[in-house]
Amino acid sequence: MSNLVIDIDPAQPMASVGPQQLLAGLRALGLQAGDRILAHSALSSFGRVEGGAQTVVDVLLDLMGPRGTLVMPYFFPLYDGIFDYAHPPAPYTGAVPRELRGRVGAVLSVHPSHPVVALGPAAAHIAADHYLVSAVGQGSPIDRLAKMGGKVLLLGVGQSANTTLHTGEAYAGVPYWGRMRPDRAAGRHMLLPTGQQVWVPLPETPGDSEGFARIEPFLVERDLIRFGVIGRARCRLMLGQPLIEAVVDYLRRDPAGLLCERPDCAYCTWARKYLAPNP
Repeated sequence: MSNLVIDIDPAQPMASVGPQQLLAGLRALGLQAGDRILAHSALSSFGRVEGGAQTVVDVLLDLMGPRGTLVMPYFFPLYDGIFDYAHPPAPYTGAVPRELRGRVGAVLSVHPSHPVVALGPAAAHIAADHYLVSAVGQGSPIDRLAKMGGKVLLLGVGQSANTTLHTGEAYAGVPYWGRMRPDRAAGRHMLLPTGQQVWVPLPETPGDSEGFARIEPFLVERDLIRFGVIGRARCRLMLGQPLIEAVVDYLRRDPAGLLCERPDCAYCTWARKYLAPNP
């Protein structure tokens, strides 16, 4: 995937981004009809978008067409108590996923911490039985999408928002993956849409992602990222499965390669203990 810079320099002031400008930018970035896309977004990064989150979702769906499937993270903060799938809290992943969930036919995967919202022909398969598999690791909706040839789209966010890198951690089998985190409960009770209460173990909830920016030069070297600028938003497009495979290779060279360097980061400090010769 060749690197490309498109549209307007984000350093320049911009009043607004319209639907046609957004559409042209996404096409130049490499999105096509029939694509299956996992999109991470920060609406404010564009500047002002005419029509807001509704416009972003409209343009993505129009571009992908009836054969395409749009997937977005719809992640919840963890809290005490039973998680009621029928009355979930607001996600912390932003306005665009909330807009997508409101569309007719959108499917929200059943998971108490890391569900995805999906719309399109592949949505039911991608979202199916999420609470029975990993949150974001092997067998998760993110993994399924990658195996279907899906693409990862970062709209105004960097690699720290790229959940597919966590999927790569799972496949790499880094020693800290899947171990019970000291700052998380072992799982959560959840009420299914049927009203049945189930216990969902959460050993594979991902940790800190501040160190994820460190992998970007490695991905660029492998020609796995297509770059662009739409409005004021810096955007990236990657193929999911090659991205996962690259993460595995990267972590085989350095198992700590995705951990941050902050001494006050409890997660990465904890994770490094499992990388020591005698953890």
